[in-house]
Amino acid sequence: MRRDYYAVLGVASTADVREIRQAYRRLARRYSPDVNFWDAGAQAVFEEIAEAYRVLSDAGARSMYDRYGHLLAGRQAVGPGRRGDDLHVAVSLSLADAARGVTLPVELSRFSPCEACGGDGCEECRGRGVRLATERASIPVPAGVDTGAEIRVTGQGHAGPFAGPRGDLIVSTRVEDHPFFVRKGDNLHCDVPITLAEAILGARIQVPALDGDAVLVVPPGTQSGQSFRLRGRGVPHMFGAGAGDLYVTAQVEIPKGLDARTQEMVRELGRVLASDPRADLRRPGGGAA
Repeated sequence: MRRDYYAVLGVASTADVREIRQAYRRLARRYSPDVNFWDAGAQAVFEEIAEAYRVLSDAGARSMYDRYGHLLAGRQAVGPGRRGDDLHVAVSLSLADAARGVTLPVELSRFSPCEACGGDGCEECRGRGVRLATERASIPVPAGVDTGAEIRVTGQGHAGPFAGPRGDLIVSTRVEDHPFFVRKGDNLHCDVPITLAEAILGARIQVPALDGDAVLVVPPGTQSGQSFRLRGRGVPHMFGAGAGDLYVTAQVEIPKGLDARTQEMVRELGRVLASDPRADLRRPGGGAA
């Protein structure tokens, strides 16, 4: 049951406008959300105080309230058709979904038109024409979205009082880390192991990409840590055509646990190649004494 507006402000029903204003200011300072941001109860009290003042400070609305009570006074004070507030929600999605775009089902707690009165205002909705409801909605997330992006869905926020239009739904996104790819802007980075033979002789290998496998040409003499770029195999640009690139870093795997025969083959290979990778270190200015 809604409290009497005069009782909310702590004034008599015969109070004049000055007394009502003074009472409102005193209570508003006490229960202001800026002071009691941690207290949800204070927020509710503040809203009740504001509603009472809105009605009792308006001569026409106060007259309606004195005659008919809450049912019609609230509507007289608020006015018809006010736009509803925007609703802010946060969603998390995988890198794959962020890259290709997805429609996410979400559960929203938002004000919707009161079913009992159709938004006209009644005792069920405390004369506001709206009631808080838990509803499901679908959020279209465009391809290429990244962490920190905000998506505005028009007309999916809180409903306005007395059949007022809905505000907007503001969606903040967080893209989850991927176990293989590292995202930097619209580019993707990954490490791919290659064999010693592939590094020496070169090879064509398949590497994973978000949109399916890609072919990477490993040139002969590839060094461990050397990176290659696959154009257009990164994340699609959220605004505009095209996509980022995929950077693949080769990691040469050195075999372990070689038997005696294989070790001798490697020694023979070393004698055939007869290279000295540290030769530059022994030259003047090369870093060695």
